[in-house]
Amino acid sequence: MVSLGGTIGAGLFIGIAEPLATVGPLGTMLAYFAAGLVMLGTMAALGELTTSFPHAGSFQYYAHKFFANPVFSFTIGWMYWLSWVFALAAGLVAGGIIAHDLWPFLPVWIWSGLFLVVLTFLNALSARAFGECEYWLAGIKVFAIILFIACGFWLIFHKMNTEPWVPTLRVEGELFPAGGFSILQCMAIVVYSFQGAELVGNVASEAEHPEKILPRVIKGIGVRIILFYVLAVGVLAILNPSGYRDVGESGPFVEVFKEIGLPGTETFMKLVILSASISAANSAIFACSRMMWSMAQSGMAPKSFVKLNRHGVPMRAMLLCSGLSLVCMLTRSVSAQRLFLFLIASTAQVGCAAWIVICACQLKYRSLVTKGVLPRLDHTYRMPLHPWSSLLVIAANIFIIVGGWFGTDGLSMLIAEASLTILTLLCFKRFYRKEDHEACDGNF
Repeated sequence: MVSLGGTIGAGLFIGIAEPLATVGPLGTMLAYFAAGLVMLGTMAALGELTTSFPHAGSFQYYAHKFFANPVFSFTIGWMYWLSWVFALAAGLVAGGIIAHDLWPFLPVWIWSGLFLVVLTFLNALSARAFGECEYWLAGIKVFAIILFIACGFWLIFHKMNTEPWVPTLRVEGELFPAGGFSILQCMAIVVYSFQGAELVGNVASEAEHPEKILPRVIKGIGVRIILFYVLAVGVLAILNPSGYRDVGESGPFVEVFKEIGLPGTETFMKLVILSASISAANSAIFACSRMMWSMAQSGMAPKSFVKLNRHGVPMRAMLLCSGLSLVCMLTRSVSAQRLFLFLIASTAQVGCAAWIVICACQLKYRSLVTKGVLPRLDHTYRMPLHPWSSLLVIAANIFIIVGGWFGTDGLSMLIAEASLTILTLLCFKRFYRKEDHEACDGNF
């Protein structure tokens, strides 16, 4: 449920309108299916690592453990942490958009701030409080998507039987109205919808018997997410091949329920999207606070962030993440929808880099086992089709990152990412402490 909660969020319910309108229905379905396969491969690689070495720092910890040069883990750790701060802001903005649509007496930026305060308080209580909240929020989203898919299929068959309407995936006679390369350009927004599944690695050390739980979760979660996404996108694409260009700020899912005509479904779907956005923000607070805590443990962030409160929560790290996510308050001055799309596209780029690191760590781990440096653990989950599956995931993520630079706001993203990478490298000498690095579990 934590993986579902981190993955099924505003990227699906709101962000899907952009690729549908730009690359067409078939291109969108192919993009989501391809991104789902990449995510599934990443989850398999992470499964092998987390069942062998459960740790709340997840792949940043593995990069620190398996690669001798600390620059690698330092850079990806800080970049991924910052991407989750942006994801937190994106979730807050999406929640503010929907809340303002439902209750317009408060502006978007105030709603976003209120959600941030509530989620920070909830996460400060304990990891159990986070998990319980995420369980129910994820359950709401799963129920809503299943209901949407069922209603969508009913609407398709109803239109076919009562109207002179034939379902098609063509737009003005073309399967790919913007060309095949446009699919690669929109992949940054599409991949964002799947990112968050790797949160299962962050919660591994805080779960009971991770060696038993994680293989079962990893085997099922990828298939479920792909199924949910592809079927939902397929319904949207068939019902409106030309895309959802003028749906306002509530997203295309609400438009489909409007067309069905069931009383109260529009408000219900808006409430579901609101819960999805809050759930995504909730997952982001957990992820970025644990990442900061892990980096502080290994000497890659200020030592003060190692401190836990009496509930075992890295409170200082959480407050820093929450404070930086106040970038969501920019909706007071700029378009909330535009800020949301920019935040998720930027986050997806760093998320792809994180997926590359996960697969690189899996390849390194397996090579150390083969050389006899590490023992072969019989109870661990095994990456299928090793090493080709990890290599294919790495190549696919590289293509997605490069393709995003040619899409909407691509140049701005490239400049921002290059600037942040340079800044991170410059900070390396300031924060990195060799003695802490050597005192940690160590690398091989």
